[in-house]
Amino acid sequence: MVELGRAGCLLVHAAPGEAPPAACGPTHTLGVGKVAAAVRLHRLLAEHGAAVRFVLLCGVAGAYPERHRSSPPRVAPGNVCVVGQDGFGDEGVLTESGFWDFGRAGPQGPAFLDAGPFALDAELAAAAAARLGVPIVAGTTVSTCSGAESLSAAVCTRLGADVETMEGAAAAFVCREFGVPLLQVRAISNWTGDRARGAWDFAGAMRALHAALVRLVG
Repeated sequence: MVELGRAGCLLVHAAPGEAPPAACGPTHTLGVGKVAAAVRLHRLLAEHGAAVRFVLLCGVAGAYPERHRSSPPRVAPGNVCVVGQDGFGDEGVLTESGFWDFGRAGPQGPAFLDAGPFALDAELAAAAAARLGVPIVAGTTVSTCSGAESLSAAVCTRLGADVETMEGAAAAFVCREFGVPLLQVRAISNWTGDRARGAWDFAGAMRALHAALVRLVG
């Protein structure tokens, strides 16, 4: 059983602007995107893996709005959530007949890669969600964020995700290779889709995230 707390927690985030408060202890910036996150996290675990009980990936995320979903959103801008599963959402080919996911066998051939979804550590997720009083949601990791209505609706419909980030699945993939549990905590900074309708509040999301992190590992 993995317990929450600062001891043995490798606390990481993507962009410098997502850095946790000093009260949470040492943190590491991975960089934005799948490649940067995977390379830097791999290096950190190779250097410090023996002392790491779990990795805590934190930052902001976009949430899919109700108009693109078949059910009400589980989170909204300003909310905090724990990501319970994540996968690579846009590894594939966009064809005239739709998106062919490289992670799934299809009419054009076998699956080419392991795109997930990757289940994050269930005990950590449940403990964090209970302590914070927040939902456990499904995430997807993309290289192209859904800043257009058509893309947001298509990704949400195809994957059934609640939130999207640019690093989650990459971190999950690396942690799985090292056999290290991963906890991912996100605060919602905006709705996906039309950016003019995004209800953007990065500052508010960061305040909520900082408060959550202090409760978890501060």
